[in-house]
Amino acid sequence: MAHRSDRLDQLRRALDVLEGWPGSDHQHRKDMQVLAGRVVPLVWAELREREVWHRMDAADRAALYWALTTGQRISTGWDPALSDWRPLITELRRECAHFAIHCATKHTQRWPEANGRADEHTEAVQALLWYRSLHPAWRPEVFRTLTHAHLTTEHDPHHPPTTWDALHHVQQRALDEDKPRATNHRATGDANDVAELLDTLPDGWQTEAIRRMSTGHTPGHAVTTATEAINNLPRFGVPLRPLPPP
Repeated sequence: MAHRSDRLDQLRRALDVLEGWPGSDHQHRKDMQVLAGRVVPLVWAELREREVWHRMDAADRAALYWALTTGQRISTGWDPALSDWRPLITELRRECAHFAIHCATKHTQRWPEANGRADEHTEAVQALLWYRSLHPAWRPEVFRTLTHAHLTTEHDPHHPPTTWDALHHVQQRALDEDKPRATNHRATGDANDVAELLDTLPDGWQTEAIRRMSTGHTPGHAVTTATEAINNLPRFGVPLRPLPPP
């Protein structure tokens, strides 16, 4: 069994290596893929040994489970057609750094990748409460608005459209209209599907899906990936009620 400090030292070295993605050659990339599959189990073991895991809220636990699937997908090369894996690597490094801070709260400067991550969590909790306060007829409009913003605007990848912005827009519309205007547009049907699928997710997963919608994921991608991650948990020895395929 590694000592606590050893695991975090290993994690720090691994995140530094992954920063160099995709590496200098094919073999280096393969080695980095394997490493990507190891970093989340490493920090998860540390969280449990320090008895932090059981004190984390449901959304943070969902985020770690989600990251397990992300790391596994990278390590197995699940999508050879994906041209740029760097966003997934960046996401994985950021999540691991966030969990490392849970292990060593006095050494946050050691994990700069996690800057702003805790604030995202807080905003997602508030956004989900706001979303639930809307009349059910208006809830899909949040996702339609957010999807439309992703598809039709040239946005800075470092400042993607946010759930908060979409909620504000829909709230203003709800003040002026009795109900959303009927439309057969595909985006409306997709938004209804997102709202229904979000409702099937456990609470912590709902919060994490909302958070990811503000970090560059479209609503449809966020809820379907959450479902896939939940259904992938038995691979990691986690018993959880499976969800219907998205």
